[in-house]
Amino acid sequence: MKTVVVLSQKGGSGKTTLTVHLAVCSAEQGHKTAIIDIDPQGSATRWNEIREESRRLDTIAANAGEIANYLDMAKKGGIDLALIDTAPHSNTEAAQAALLADFILIPCRPALFDLEAIASTVEIARAARKPFAVVINAAPRGKLAEEAREALESSQIEVLPVIIGQRAAYSHAVIDGRAVHEFEPDGKAAQEIDELYDDVSRRLGFPTRRAA
Repeated sequence: MKTVVVLSQKGGSGKTTLTVHLAVCSAEQGHKTAIIDIDPQGSATRWNEIREESRRLDTIAANAGEIANYLDMAKKGGIDLALIDTAPHSNTEAAQAALLADFILIPCRPALFDLEAIASTVEIARAARKPFAVVINAAPRGKLAEEAREALESSQIEVLPVIIGQRAAYSHAVIDGRAVHEFEPDGKAAQEIDELYDDVSRRLGFPTRRAA
């Protein structure tokens, strides 16, 4: 079993949206997939509850102190991929989750406050000594995304090649308990998520969607 922690100390970075989309991609690839939701807001849990019953994923609402136990249960239950959706402004809980990761994904919007706030998240990932990378998320059209990439890379922070755009498709899909592949399968948002999933999959040693 592999574990991906989606981590950001900044609220509004899009952690839950990316978590549920990666989970749907994984399930579509035939992997037994679980979401462990340690964000007190419980957005991933609510998203799963409003999905069509036949499409619901294994989703567990937990606190940080329970993560190790739930991961052990998931492994014994045959889960292939566990995704942990973390809460912002929670250094201790984030650090606990990071220690259990095989890979840490850090979403970051290309905005001044987000770029300034990312240092604390990167510090947690580095302290855990686990592989991590940033994905630029909710990027508007224009040069902001590439400027953000340059700023992050100048601080020796790895940034994934894919840029997740600021697209209405994400909001329309999630509000109905869906992913963009289920809402607009041929759209740009679905292509972006495929690229993100493939990058994460390669790091975990899983097959990619586009190679399937």
